[in-house]
Amino acid sequence: MTTLVRRAGLGAVPRALATLAVASVAFVATPARVARADSMDPTPERFVLQPQGLPPGFTCQSVAANPKGALAALKAAGKPSSVGVLDGLSCLKNELAFQNMISELGFAIAPTAFHPARTTGFGGFNFSIEASYTKINQDASTPTGQGAGGGVQYWHLGTQGSVDPNTGRQSVSNTSPDSLIQVYTLKARKGLPLGFELTGAVGYIANSEMWTAGADIRWALLEGFRTGWPSYLPDVSAGGGVRSLTGTSKFSLTTVGIDAQISKPITLADTSVITPYLGYQRLYIFGDSSTVDLTPNTDPLQQCGAPPKGQGPTMANGQPNCSGSSADFNNDAVFAKVRTDRHRGIIGLNYRYEVLYLAGQFLFDLTPPSDENPGLVSTRQWTLSFEAGVYF
Repeated sequence: MTTLVRRAGLGAVPRALATLAVASVAFVATPARVARADSMDPTPERFVLQPQGLPPGFTCQSVAANPKGALAALKAAGKPSSVGVLDGLSCLKNELAFQNMISELGFAIAPTAFHPARTTGFGGFNFSIEASYTKINQDASTPTGQGAGGGVQYWHLGTQGSVDPNTGRQSVSNTSPDSLIQVYTLKARKGLPLGFELTGAVGYIANSEMWTAGADIRWALLEGFRTGWPSYLPDVSAGGGVRSLTGTSKFSLTTVGIDAQISKPITLADTSVITPYLGYQRLYIFGDSSTVDLTPNTDPLQQCGAPPKGQGPTMANGQPNCSGSSADFNNDAVFAKVRTDRHRGIIGLNYRYEVLYLAGQFLFDLTPPSDENPGLVSTRQWTLSFEAGVYF
């Protein structure tokens, strides 16, 4: 690396930064021209199961929106026996839908381990922009036979889609969710003594208001041999990384990846180096739900109304004291924690010319997600990544 930087000279650095800036604009601007604003923002409040025993034509949402009207309709239809079903009715959460969406989104934002086994070297520094495209099962349904919640198109229900310009309310579902999750990331890598390297990363998820941030650390166990029989050995490294999601209040999502890689640099014409590499990553996904309102278009305070005259807003047991209906207060829910594990393979190629480099990588599920995680769909995911950067 030192030899290449010396050959490039200081004059190459401004040109390198200019080239990287142009590449950055190209990466980010291209999808922005066709983006549907915020269409992929998550809406887990749509993951609703209807309680059993509801009369035909009723949903827990319609009852919450107009409880008095629902009761009047039942009485007018001559179904007084069904009136008791509506008393204290609440919507149920679809755990399978939430689990599948979180797992696939976690796959998309996870650390990509996008590098050969050889580090930047002691004192070395690398700055780059990465564009990653992850395939999601945008039209898939939750598995049947796994209990309540099967057969639901979780990406259709779980992302915002269009918004009614007249009412400002969300559509019932996203009729055309993206087939690829696009993540654009700025990264900085710094070499340390003893073969260690640190990476910092911040990224943006296209068509949403979500961002990612995280860091990686790795150790090159075997690298840099130039002469003798060790020069035939590949570089070997092991490392790990973490990425966290921000930009949504509906849940928190953190991914951890532990990886191992081998690579072998091949010098071309003394000024260029091409480096193919292979790797394996063990991925851990941690998703935790916030409190979600399963009837977001209904205001429980409005349904409750003012407390009876002479009484306080709450009763002695802490429950709301309503002159109307208090049923909608029961429609706040927290989904179960999502803990999924994935095995991922890595195939990559890095081309470097003096201080500039370009790279491509394909990262994929080695086994169906459902093998280790009951309730997930069996379709494997993959991520195709491209990177441009400079070495100093």
